[in-house]
Amino acid sequence: MELPGGSNVASPPSSRCSLERRVEDTVNAIDWEALSAIACKLHRVQSARWGDQLWGGYNVVRFLHLDNADKTIIVARVPHRPSKGYMPEHARAISNRISSEVATMEYVATYTRVPIPRVLHFSAEVDPLVGSPYILMSKVDGVCLSTLWDSMTDDNREIVLRQVVDILLELSNQRFDRIGALFKGDGVGKAAWCVKTASSFASPEDEIESSAMASTYSSGVEYWTRYANAMLQRIHDNKFGNRGKEYDYVQVWFLRSLIPQLYDPSLDRDGFPLYPSDFHSQNIMVTFTDSKPVISAVIDWEGSTTQSIVTFAHYPLFIVDHPFWDDDHPLRLRNVQDQATFDRLLREAEQNANPGGSLLLSCLFSNCLGVYLFEQAMQFPGLIRDVIYPQLFAHVFGIVEDEEEKFQTEYYWALLEKGILKKLTSQFRRETEVWHEAMNVLGTDVVPKNLRRDQFRAVILEHADQFDVDGQVRQWLATEDPKPVSPP
Repeated sequence: MELPGGSNVASPPSSRCSLERRVEDTVNAIDWEALSAIACKLHRVQSARWGDQLWGGYNVVRFLHLDNADKTIIVARVPHRPSKGYMPEHARAISNRISSEVATMEYVATYTRVPIPRVLHFSAEVDPLVGSPYILMSKVDGVCLSTLWDSMTDDNREIVLRQVVDILLELSNQRFDRIGALFKGDGVGKAAWCVKTASSFASPEDEIESSAMASTYSSGVEYWTRYANAMLQRIHDNKFGNRGKEYDYVQVWFLRSLIPQLYDPSLDRDGFPLYPSDFHSQNIMVTFTDSKPVISAVIDWEGSTTQSIVTFAHYPLFIVDHPFWDDDHPLRLRNVQDQATFDRLLREAEQNANPGGSLLLSCLFSNCLGVYLFEQAMQFPGLIRDVIYPQLFAHVFGIVEDEEEKFQTEYYWALLEKGILKKLTSQFRRETEVWHEAMNVLGTDVVPKNLRRDQFRAVILEHADQFDVDGQVRQWLATEDPKPVSPP
């Protein structure tokens, strides 16, 4: 999971073991000699050898050294093999994700000056010889910015930030008519590229993304409202009878209430910019010329989409405070300095590009804190939201964080006990009583925790004759809509 400050969330041991098993399964399932033969044929060489292997949350990367005069190195990237193999829904998602990434990279290479690797060959489908989809790319020069950033001088960080600003301006000038994923179809020039729903490459297991990406969108308000509604629906339908479920619901309800204020559709009247999904320091490659850093490439365009200009206008995460840093962390002051430098450089670049024109991007970037906190809280439930959410709450209401907890408690109490969510609170609490009665009668083997609403209902229907006619379970069953809709 990507975080500001150039770090990742430490996965629990079980998650790390699971990921390592997937990597091992992926590596073992691939015929690497067949993939090497494809690369050798493309470059008309007789032989090659595999070098280093890297892996991340979604892909395995290996470096293929060709036996030619230029000592060419090719980057081979293959997606992790799904745990259940390439079932149709998983194969379709991976295929579309690769197709969109390749289309995005081709667009960026053709219509911008942003340096990126060159796609040499790819198979979006499972190649029968290789045993997997894959992408073969040119290897770019340089090292990851993440390995250099913390030790760079102020002057060199400014040099890098100036180039980052240029890259973001390039991407912001590429506008599309909808929010969604970029694909290439028929047509000539830019008309060959079109925006389609990104649901086709969302993981089948991710209910929220699958729902939020089920369409293209005409505004950030429309997109994030759909995203929030999907989250509310999942809370409503899952973990039937869990005590305190109303607090999960009210958190997301509050987040949804912020959307109209955070996203102004009029700002997107010129279209939606191309948004790199993982524009972080480990995906920015740097070389040095005359002892000065030069960005040689931006890598990893997987999952990139077109987005609202408000979503686009976030500081690069390597100049944003890590959410787990202490208040006195020494890099906080450096980030304040780097953000001020970024703001100045962006303002200068916008003025030079459009003298006398609007400084919209500069304004949005320098005021992006609320949107950044909102999107982090929406996309990373659990540990991240627990840290980010109080900051957002304090930011919205203009209170210091020391006062935030008391104010938040009173705000929630008013909504849940007296206000617009009172009826929903009563429903969730009644469902807790219903679940307890069902568990006491049937036992936890039959009625475990965390059943979905439809699963719980199916269990109760199967064992309905074991419940008291006047009990909570039978009364609930008599009034429960088999296809309930989450309250507004």
